[in-house]
Amino acid sequence: MLPPTPGTTIVFASLMGFLWLGVGPLVAGSVVEMFGLRWQAMIQGVAFMSHQLGSFLGAFGGGLLFDALSSYDLAWRLGVAMGLAAGIVQVAFTLLGPPPPAARPNPA
Repeated sequence: MLPPTPGTTIVFASLMGFLWLGVGPLVAGSVVEMFGLRWQAMIQGVAFMSHQLGSFLGAFGGGLLFDALSSYDLAWRLGVAMGLAAGIVQVAFTLLGPPPPAARPNPA
């Protein structure tokens, strides 16, 4: 790791700013594709709220673990394990793909 200097701080902040919610447009497209425009605002609002709640719980839980153990090691290990598990689930859903749309009956 690089030492914290003004230059490395700017590089880190630039990368985090670029990556923060960088998947937003992709999620918006997926939501519209799966649920249509009618539900986009609500579903994206729920997704963003759960994202923020998870961020809070992660930071709070890391602080609790540090207070209890005087080390962030377990918090890092849990964070990496949860990230890998989420990635595996995401790849599995991608490989399985969405179910085919149900056939609509033609009104006669």
